[in-house]
Amino acid sequence: MSQIDINTTISALQQGLTSIPVKQAVTVIEGWQQQLQGNPIAEELGKLKTALTSGNATGASLAEALSAIGKSTTEAAQSADPSAAAKVKELGQLLSQAASSLK
Repeated sequence: MSQIDINTTISALQQGLTSIPVKQAVTVIEGWQQQLQGNPIAEELGKLKTALTSGNATGASLAEALSAIGKSTTEAAQSADPSAAAKVKELGQLLSQAASSLK
């Protein structure tokens, strides 16, 4: 699988959650899981993927998963490479905003 790009992910989230087809979201999640193997965020992404593919996802279950991922991503920005820290923080904030929009 090709490497998932943070700018592409940010751009997709800026368009709004409803603009991202489930199949595309799952592909992006899997790409991030692969890149983040061994990182707790990868496990949180797995929960989001399960919620999306279970067939009975609720706004609450998706919001919970997105909120956890957003928080962890924002925290990770503090220790990220300085050249990427701002983008990582932005991604975390967008994920948290997406979670809030589902509550």
